[in-house]
Amino acid sequence: MPDAMKKSLLTITLALCAFLCAHASNDVDTQLALRNIIRSMAIVDAAWQKTMQGTDDNLYMADVYDTKTGKVSGPSDVWPYTAAIEAHCSLLEALGQVKGIDATLYNEKAPKYRRQLQLLIDNLAYYRGTYRLSSYATSNKECSPFAVPRAKQKGGANVTGILNVYDDQMWLSRELIRAYRLIGNKAYLDLATYLTDYVLEGWDCWRDADGNEYGGITWGPGYNSKHSCSNGPIIQPLVWLHDLYKGSNAKTTYYYRDAKNKVRHKNRRRADLYLEFARKVYDWQKAKLLHPSGVYWDMMGADNTIKVKDGYRQHVDCGKPCGSLISYNTGTMIAGASELYRVTGDKTLKSDLNAAIDASVKAFASYHPDQHAYLFRTDATAERGFTTWFNDVLMRAYVDASPYTDSRMAATGLQSFQTFLDYAFEHYNRDNMLPIHLLDGWGEETKTKGFHQFAFASQYAMLAVYTLTK
Repeated sequence: MPDAMKKSLLTITLALCAFLCAHASNDVDTQLALRNIIRSMAIVDAAWQKTMQGTDDNLYMADVYDTKTGKVSGPSDVWPYTAAIEAHCSLLEALGQVKGIDATLYNEKAPKYRRQLQLLIDNLAYYRGTYRLSSYATSNKECSPFAVPRAKQKGGANVTGILNVYDDQMWLSRELIRAYRLIGNKAYLDLATYLTDYVLEGWDCWRDADGNEYGGITWGPGYNSKHSCSNGPIIQPLVWLHDLYKGSNAKTTYYYRDAKNKVRHKNRRRADLYLEFARKVYDWQKAKLLHPSGVYWDMMGADNTIKVKDGYRQHVDCGKPCGSLISYNTGTMIAGASELYRVTGDKTLKSDLNAAIDASVKAFASYHPDQHAYLFRTDATAERGFTTWFNDVLMRAYVDASPYTDSRMAATGLQSFQTFLDYAFEHYNRDNMLPIHLLDGWGEETKTKGFHQFAFASQYAMLAVYTLTK
């Protein structure tokens, strides 16, 4: 056989092998994604049946569910309730990804979860209330945020003082934007925009002796401390709002302080203001709360005496970074860096997210050679912490970063989440609810939280999205 023919035959053979391998790989990925979606639905259905209480017009999530007795304890705060919204958004996003692969699955299941998502958002009204806010550059402004505890009537929540916090509004804004993208209800976008504008009222725009903003968003209008959890979570929604508004000339009036600390205001294009603030918040947290290990401190503490003068909130100095190192505080910065890199192309952000991913696995997980995977650490018991959901935030950040990162640890981390979720689902499944100790199981524990179950459901759904889009 002539050399040229041999070369041509070899080329065709190699191309055919590559084609067959790719299609085989795609088929395996598709089957894994479908299995993840089915498991996500099973957990959502179990959590809905066992922890969602009341009627369509008065729906709430029980805080704790006992898997042995079936008993539940009172309504959850708004933050755990948001996890139920998140799980439904993640599941609908995953179902949307397989619509062209399994139309029957999509057509049969998507309407159900779309309806449940709408019910969840409608019943957020029980957490909402109205009060007057004096902030750094606005005075006695009427605001209607969401409270920490649930009220007995829609719109009747007490949102004064420490009873509303900015991070709750951030998590809600994120999920409302996702819900808007999935369902198209503009009211969701309007509410997300309103909450984001409210959060920006918490940015410390007072100037130091050099004319620079002190910056940072306090934990809430009733706090002076500035936390990773009250800054990092808003970066991603801000970039998403920039995306949604960049094609319009929509404007808002932005109040701030000039170099002499005089209150000023400008009419700003929403798209520009939101992208500017996404970078400002990101840069502030990186400068103030980055731990030497490469993950993020919890907070900068401060005297919690709120100072108001002439109707305006005054600046209060914060101390040094302190508190625990918690996985979600790094997760929000990875997600924020990914979104900002996508929009700006700033290579510093890519370097940041690579470093944060590597550091997060080292800081928050332990390698288990028998499973060939990293297990992300959690709490002693389901009732004593929120780390299962904190890890969910980190996991979804790996998904967000996957198109941009050079770090192999993002894929390794995601495969690890897959490994241990599957292990728990196949070994410790209790009526489609999972223990927070994915490797060791329930032990003597019988209680769980809807907060944790919806986090597991969201993780399975986002792993499906990752598998289909990687």
